[in-house]
Amino acid sequence: MTKLLLAYKEILFLLLLVVISAVLPHPANVTPIGALGLFAGTYIRQRGFLFLPVAAALFADLSTVGVYSILVMFFVYTGHFLSALCGRYLVRHRSLFTRLPVAVIAASLCFYLLSNLGNWWVYQPHSWAGLVECYTLGLPYLLRTLLGNVLYSGLFFGAFVLMQQFLPKERVIGQV
Repeated sequence: MTKLLLAYKEILFLLLLVVISAVLPHPANVTPIGALGLFAGTYIRQRGFLFLPVAAALFADLSTVGVYSILVMFFVYTGHFLSALCGRYLVRHRSLFTRLPVAVIAASLCFYLLSNLGNWWVYQPHSWAGLVECYTLGLPYLLRTLLGNVLYSGLFFGAFVLMQQFLPKERVIGQV
């Protein structure tokens, strides 16, 4: 078990940073969880990359708001899951500087569409007017999600590019 923890210490450290950042006071939806998904999808080879943002969101929720509507949580966590897929299929093995902005926007939109669909299903009338109202009320959160994804993706990917330049290749997380 100790060997396994040492092998994944960079991933565990990144996950810890994300959870701490998500738990500290911040504007609603300006969190690093979407950026973690993008980063994990881009650089982590194992299938566990899919569950890093979901695990971070779960830890953050359990340490702050607790368990809320299971159905809404399903939609929210699926949105985080999709951020990892955006990293995998929109950025991995492609030009980071041209594809990362596309992935950030796609991940933000996926999260907005899914999380609001869950909120509509649980909290709004099941009508066209209820759906439109739910998505309209969610627009400020879309902008905050986009802001969080832009800021934290810049931080994660920028720091990683710098690490690749200054650390020996075997010490870089992209080799995991």
